[in-house]
Amino acid sequence: MKAFAVVLLAVTCGASAAAAADIYAKYFADADGGRVCYARYYDAAHLAAHPRQTVRRIMVDYDRRMHEDADPENTAAKFIAGIGFMLKHSGGWYTQELFCKTAGGYFDCYLDADGGSIRLIPDRDALRLQVIGGGGGTDSIVVEGAAGFGKFGAPGSDDRAFILPRADRELCNSVVAR
Repeated sequence: MKAFAVVLLAVTCGASAAAAADIYAKYFADADGGRVCYARYYDAAHLAAHPRQTVRRIMVDYDRRMHEDADPENTAAKFIAGIGFMLKHSGGWYTQELFCKTAGGYFDCYLDADGGSIRLIPDRDALRLQVIGGGGGTDSIVVEGAAGFGKFGAPGSDDRAFILPRADRELCNSVVAR
């Protein structure tokens, strides 16, 4: 019986690792040649209808060529992406690195410099970004930009979850270049 339990555990772990690699490949490593962009822009009408939403643009960027110096490549177990957002009353982008791992059927990520944590949940050809933890001693995502700190995702706001469809790579390139 003990041997059966060990075999079952090994098969389950192997299947979990394979599933993690598959979902990572589909949404990041193999998506758009390993250089994928997910983004959402909100128009004035949407923002007027959702006054508690402060984010007007948001994106998640991945380029498989970008990795930590200590690791030769990104993998399902550990990969780097980027996040950028523009607030309703700001003209500039706030951008930060995301350090992610595949966890079950989703990706858990934390922002560099104690900026908070998010979960990216596959939703057909899009990712659902969900704020799961705050940064900098707050309950919000916090990123330093050229004009100070930008934050979103406080409980009770309309900034806790976003559906980010796959977008043209040039969109993410223009944000990252700023």
